[in-house]
Amino acid sequence: MKASRIFSPGTKILPKLCNNCFLYLSLLSLLILMLSHNALALPHEAVKIGVASMITPVNAVKYYQDIIDYIGGQIEQPVQMVNRRTYDEMDSLLEKGEVKIAFICSAPYVKNREQFGVELLAAPIVAGRPVYRSYIIVHNDSSIATFPELKGKSFAFTDPKSNTGKLYPTYLLKGMGTAPEKYFQRFLYSYSHNKSVEMVAKKIVDGAAVESIVYDHMLKIGSPYARQAKIIKRSPPYGIPPVVVTKDIAPALRQKIKDALLTMHKTSKGKAVLDAMMIGGFVEVPDANYDSIREMERDIAGGPRTAGKIKDHKIVYFGVIPRDNPRIMYEKYQPLLDYLAGKTPYKYELILKKNYEETVNALGGGEMDVALLGPLTYLEAQAKYGAVSILKSKGVDGTTSYKSVIITRKDSPVKTITELKGKSVAFASSKSTSGNLVPRYLLAGSGIHLGELGGYANFDYHDSVVKAVLKGRYTAGAVRDSVARKYTKLGIAVIAESESIPTGPLVAGPGTPYAVIENIKKALLELDPRDAEGRAVLKRLDDDFKNGFTEATDKDYGGIRAKINAVPQTCGMGCHPKLKL
Repeated sequence: MKASRIFSPGTKILPKLCNNCFLYLSLLSLLILMLSHNALALPHEAVKIGVASMITPVNAVKYYQDIIDYIGGQIEQPVQMVNRRTYDEMDSLLEKGEVKIAFICSAPYVKNREQFGVELLAAPIVAGRPVYRSYIIVHNDSSIATFPELKGKSFAFTDPKSNTGKLYPTYLLKGMGTAPEKYFQRFLYSYSHNKSVEMVAKKIVDGAAVESIVYDHMLKIGSPYARQAKIIKRSPPYGIPPVVVTKDIAPALRQKIKDALLTMHKTSKGKAVLDAMMIGGFVEVPDANYDSIREMERDIAGGPRTAGKIKDHKIVYFGVIPRDNPRIMYEKYQPLLDYLAGKTPYKYELILKKNYEETVNALGGGEMDVALLGPLTYLEAQAKYGAVSILKSKGVDGTTSYKSVIITRKDSPVKTITELKGKSVAFASSKSTSGNLVPRYLLAGSGIHLGELGGYANFDYHDSVVKAVLKGRYTAGAVRDSVARKYTKLGIAVIAESESIPTGPLVAGPGTPYAVIENIKKALLELDPRDAEGRAVLKRLDDDFKNGFTEATDKDYGGIRAKINAVPQTCGMGCHPKLKL
């Protein structure tokens, strides 16, 4: 048997053991030191910050690199800008988590929040507010002065997902009853706002929709392209393109970047970067800032507008019956909406439908909150939907009335209404009070019914009636007196006129909140043609509005209600509006 090794108390092993421990501890300490040194030597993984290409990639580097470098300096970590050509590509990177923070457009934020929960981190402020606009631009040499005049022209959108560069102009077209594919002769995507400005300047396209921040910045830095373009329409303000983060970003990193942005204006270096970008700083903003974009998306998708739920940040949809073509209507009524936006806590959008009937149904269905209607269309809206009259115009002479007239060319042999038997007559819309209902009473009073005319037709607009008469297509026409006066110098003569008709009212839809009605009512009653502001607004409207507004009640339209209810339904031609009011 092998003897066991026994250490007696006198055996000297301690020094040897201590030497081994010292060697072990020394090696362990060295290993820890080496690991620690390597850990410190290894750089932090770069924080990837996405930038959607609201401007071209080269310009994006110039525009955003300073701010991204500033963030890196503040959080003491390396940063890397990740730029993509399209909004869709950036959205994909966010959804996959390949970037966890990004500067993106407002409309993609709305979609991304809904689809995969991106969160607002901060938003820039421009001119003291976290809002921006869409500009519709054309070349300085262009004769185009309004958005509707771009019909049949070429147009540049920015990105299919852009708010200012696609959503807003598409929304305008929806309000006009059309779409880009039908309205423009051709359209394209530039994939950057500054590229769209360049394309207008070079006359590659007739018009474009661009972001106000980019366009204004281009003007400030002296861009020759921006100087060659002019703005023909500005949108209401929308929530500005924000900085967003994914839900799974590290909380500590999120907070550090947020602090860097919110305090940026307080440091000399940060303020210099912001000044160069024409940004006042970054602030926290609520998600509700982007609700008006959601409203536009729902409208374009075909969903009903939310009547009766207007908040301070929401839009009031303001309709007008289509007496003229859309271009003229926008020119006339946009100044009125701009005035209301400055006097009430709401934004306003002008909504124009193809005909009177669509306008009435839009008001009743909630697509419009208020609308300027004629007497007959008001009565129909009141009977079908419970619409309420608020105000009416004072008229040309302050009597709150106007007249229907029968017109001919001055050189026409027909000089009286009784001579129209066997002749052709042009009427306005079948739902027009002065262009259809009242003139038929005038004809009937002279012993002439439709069957005794040589022919007749209804036109959408009063101006179209006048032009048809001037061209000799019809012997006579029926229009409101203010329209006839406009064409007197071109050779129009009035051969008959009606009794006074009450001016059409401003009407509120069934779901329009009381506060909205009262705000609009107060602002319009304050419009005074004797002061500069009131005169500037009123002179753009139809003649009936030149003297401002006054209160209206349903009783004002009792006479018209009696006339339409008495219209004979037995002429056999099906020509009378089938209404019982």
